[in-house]
Order: sequence, then structure tokens, then C-alpha cells
Amino acid sequence: MTPYILVVAKWRDDVFAGLFFEGLPPDLRRHIRIAEFGREPLTTALAGAAAVIVMRHGLFSFGHLAASAGWARVPRYYFLDDNYMLLQEEPELYGSFWSKYSDAGVRRALSGFDGVLLGSPALRQYFADRALHPRLIDYPPIAWPILRTRTRGWARERGEPFRIAFFGGEHRRDLFATLVYPAAQRLAADRLVELVLVGIDPATLPPRAGNLRIVHLPYELRYGAALDTLARHNIDVLAHPTPSSRNNPYKNANVLINARAFGAVGVLSKLPPYDTLPAPAQAVLCDNDSQAWYDALTRLIRDPQLCADTFDRADRFCQAEFSGRPNADAIARMLAVHPAPDSMMRITRAVLAGPALGFDRALVRAKALLR
Repeated sequence: MTPYILVVAKWRDDVFAGLFFEGLPPDLRRHIRIAEFGREPLTTALAGAAAVIVMRHGLFSFGHLAASAGWARVPRYYFLDDNYMLLQEEPELYGSFWSKYSDAGVRRALSGFDGVLLGSPALRQYFADRALHPRLIDYPPIAWPILRTRTRGWARERGEPFRIAFFGGEHRRDLFATLVYPAAQRLAADRLVELVLVGIDPATLPPRAGNLRIVHLPYELRYGAALDTLARHNIDVLAHPTPSSRNNPYKNANVLINARAFGAVGVLSKLPPYDTLPAPAQAVLCDNDSQAWYDALTRLIRDPQLCADTFDRADRFCQAEFSGRPNADAIARMLAVHPAPDSMMRITRAVLAGPALGFDRALVRAKALLR
């Protein structure tokens, strides 16, 4: 039986599973099994795993998973790419969902874990400074391949619009409406502009003006499928406005992976983590006001060479910083240290972990039915 590491996530094919595991070398990717907490049976999968990785908010939200793995003596790892410990200090912005993620609460919850995989150097330093766990492992995102090759470079045929995409979370939508959309309206006064919006209902935006067109794409949970769709829409710019947050410095610049994958230049807020990217710039940065976004987009429309140079720098940056080498090393070490359990151990684990995991799944399904 091929030894495997069980990754338990909220969704099987979402952005986090896609960014951090799909790009592993094939000889290591075959040792990864991704399962959805509460939607798929976990007892057998956990019992047979060499180790388990609990993803992101699952430290406190995945029922008895971490405890069950501990009872069954399955080696446990935790993965995080946001500073939830700071989010819980700003309930007025992020609500009470993160309230358990205090430094002391995380330190207690991670007791008995074999290691913590962290998505950025800043986040690793935060864990080290506060002694949240003794074994911290670098685990950055892994760059996806370039899905769209620009055979004609950055020149546009006559009558072809300049295409600006939005592909971000809910916390960016208000900023898009107040910063990027007005800038696009101004651009469309004398040229054809097309907005390709993922997850934003055009009906929620002000009326269109000038030569502005809008293509609405429904939100696609599957990360790879979303990138493929955007690659087919011939995007020129990925607009990625970012709200100010204490969490920003602890994030990584994976937006460059997205833009690079579907052949676009990133236009980003001049805020962490993007304002500390090395020069020369891998994206166009601008302040969070509509005039700055208009100026940035205008520069790119008028200067195809600027687009080409910026994209090439982003390509080189992603190949260097998001190569997947640290990830491959981490997974290879886990497999070397934690052998696959024998048949007797799998049976014992299933007996120990099964009841609590079965209860968790029944509870999740009951809540879904009530909703």
C-alpha cells in the first residue's frame, strides 16, 4: 500500500488545496490525499495515514479531528497562511469566529502536534517569537503553470477591449466597487474596456457608462477550474485591491501566481505584503484611491512594453519564490519519518477515532439539512 499523508480541508479543490499541494512533484503528489471535513468519511482515511495535516481554521472548527488523531497516535501537522491570532483581536472587522485563536489558545491546541506548516516567513517568525510550537516548517504556495501563452504579445487588435479581471474574496469586493470600478468607468470614456468579474453580481454595481462591458463569471470553488476559465477570457490586468489589516504583513504574494497563470499583469494596493516585494516591480502598485487606480491602468493601456516587462518579472519571481522546493522537502521528510501503519495499527486507529469522527460527520450533515 502506498503511504499517504491525509490533508483535511474545508473543500477538496479550493484555493488552499490547489496552491499548496497540487503543484508538488508527481512522485510526491501521489502520496497526498485531500478530504473534506464533515462531507466525506474520515475514519478509514485517518486510520491508514502516515500523517494528517489539519488545514487553516480546522484547528478549532473540525470537531474531534485533531483529538481523534491524537488518541489514535496519528502524527499531526497544522497548516496556516493567515495570522488568525491577530484577526481575533479585531472582532469589529472580522467577527467573533476567530475568538479561540489567541496565542495561548493556539499554543495549547498545538500541544502534541509534530509540526506546523506556515505560508510565509513573517508568519513563521510570529510563531517563533511567541513560542507557539517548537517545530516550524516553511510551506509557501506553489506556482501554477502559465495557462495562457500570449502569442501576439501585449498588442491588441483593433476593436479588442482592454480586459480587467477581479478574482478575489468577499473582503475585496467593496474596494473593487469604490476604487477599481470608477477607474474603469473613466477609462471607458474613450476606449473599449471589459471587466471580467468572478463572484460579483454586476447588478450590485453602479450603471455602466461609455464603452464599458461586463462579463460576469459565477464563483468557482475549484481553484484550477477558475484559473482555466480566466485564461480563456484573454485578461490583460488582474485588479487586486486590498483593505488595510494587521494581518497583511503575514500573508504571501500568491496573487502573482494567479495573474501569471492566466497571462495578466497584477495591479495591487500599495500595502503589505506587496509593498515589500523586491525591485524592479513584479506588479503595478497604487494607493487605495480611485485616481491612483485610474493612473495605473492608464499606464498599462498605453505601454505594452511595461506590461510585458512587468509580467516577465512576475514570472521569474514566481519561479524562484514559489518553486515548490521547500514544500517537496517538507512532504518528503514527513514520509521518511512517519511510515505507513500496518493492518493491526489501522484497525486500532479506526476503533479509537471512529466514534468521534462519525459523530462529527453526522452533526455537519444535520446542520446542512437544517440550513
